[in-house]
Amino acid sequence: MRNIVISVPFAIIVSVALVALGAVLATAPGTAGLWLSNAVAAVALFVAIVYTGAAIRRRRSRHN
Repeated sequence: MRNIVISVPFAIIVSVALVALGAVLATAPGTAGLWLSNAVAAVALFVAIVYTGAAIRRRRSRHN
């Protein structure tokens, strides 16, 4: 199970979903312009970048 969670394709799918959800939250009519929704979108983007980077780093270290 851990191999699937840290695999690059799975990480990319999760990252795209996180970015999409953050964008929807930041632009939804009820939450657009609120600092909290923008902060949540920024955190989602940060987590997506870190998660994908960790998966790529793990893959590179296994192949070297």
